[in-house]
Amino acid sequence: MMRFIRWLSPVLAVLLFLTACQHQPKEIGLTAVSSAYQKQHAQHQNDPHFAEQNVEAAADLIKEVAKLRFFRAGEQLAQYLTLECRARMIEANQKQSGTDYGMSRLGTLETCEVLSLSDNDALVQIDCAYGDTPTSYILALRLASADETWLVDQMLMSDNPPKPRGRIESADQLVQAYQEAILAHDYTRLAYLYQVPWDPEGLLFWSTVEIADSEIITQKIQTDQACYQLKITVEDPGMSQLSKETSNVWLWCRRIRQGEEIQSPGWTIEGLMSQQPPQSWWQE
Repeated sequence: MMRFIRWLSPVLAVLLFLTACQHQPKEIGLTAVSSAYQKQHAQHQNDPHFAEQNVEAAADLIKEVAKLRFFRAGEQLAQYLTLECRARMIEANQKQSGTDYGMSRLGTLETCEVLSLSDNDALVQIDCAYGDTPTSYILALRLASADETWLVDQMLMSDNPPKPRGRIESADQLVQAYQEAILAHDYTRLAYLYQVPWDPEGLLFWSTVEIADSEIITQKIQTDQACYQLKITVEDPGMSQLSKETSNVWLWCRRIRQGEEIQSPGWTIEGLMSQQPPQSWWQE
């Protein structure tokens, strides 16, 4: 049975788990929804072209795409994708398998449930098994309207729950992992680097953000704290508080203190800010 999660619910959930991490600055949150996106959502409420107003048609498409994505039925899946999304899928498959549509997945699909549908964004949970081993995936989709039909414009898939990640040994390793994660839409990795609980809505959030480039400009590293000035090129800010431009931001990082470990010791990200840390922060 479809469960409709209203827009306010994921926003409140995001705020709750962000405030639970007491050291994280709040200016540019990991999954803080921008005011522009919230305004856009409000404007779409009465627009008949958006998926939330065409629930049955959108839900049928979402479930069909989720099944085809799980089975890696690329040629069948392609007909439900926008040209841009199809090109991205083929490019990814060429890197992994040397073919346009990849290899078939050898697993059993148990259930496919739409968790949420808001505007053109949807979350799907896939429960399946490989032999006698049950597992689960979360799939984030972005839909596009075309000639009275619906197509998928973005797909992002993650383990549910995510597989454990290796620990971060240094500040340099942390910032490198951060840059790789934002370029790859890897919310699972980002949540681990921020040391916050993984949440399906975060996967949906990061499926909307497109960052084309990230470069380290300057850095300052101390024993237990570090700050990196990054030049980031944002092609599409999606739901985020980022702007569609190339701009400089500061990544605040620190060594995890004794007793704070969530999964493993190492370094964690405090937050992404528009300014470098004040001297008082370095003295904490």
